[in-house]
Amino acid sequence: MDDTDIQFYREIKPVSCYFIEDAMRVGSLGLNCLNGVTGEEYDPRGPYFNPGKVLILLGDKGDTPSNVMSDFASWIRVNTRGCIPVEAAFPIKFDGMYTAWYFDNFYQEKNPLGFGGEDIGSFYRGLSSNPQASLGKLGVEDKRNPPHNALQDAIYQAEQFAEILKLIPKK
Repeated sequence: MDDTDIQFYREIKPVSCYFIEDAMRVGSLGLNCLNGVTGEEYDPRGPYFNPGKVLILLGDKGDTPSNVMSDFASWIRVNTRGCIPVEAAFPIKFDGMYTAWYFDNFYQEKNPLGFGGEDIGSFYRGLSSNPQASLGKLGVEDKRNPPHNALQDAIYQAEQFAEILKLIPKK
């Protein structure tokens, strides 16, 4: 089984009624809770997009942040048994900030990912000794559909990281 077959995905109830419309437009592109929902106000690409309605829908269909973070921590422990879990993303400062904030605010135990992480782009540039190296050179096909779905992004980045790890010389 490929590691990308081991997956975790949940949509979280909003923690606030405040939003930035441009961020909501991007974030709503890949929300599963919008699948099958009709109406121009739910189309993040359209002129009548209404982020407030998306937040209401997420409030109805999403799970509480504490439940999600508890389940995510359990998933991490089960799937990294015997290893040290490392959060890897591109860019890690974006994704890592969100996971750390949610663990800090909605999980009562220690963050299972710690407070570090591996930036995939930086790791690749360092490994290749080329500060201009692009992850596109890895040849990993981008099969993300829909765009900006957290699970699809994670799978794509895991496939990229797996290719990078293959480049490490064996001792």
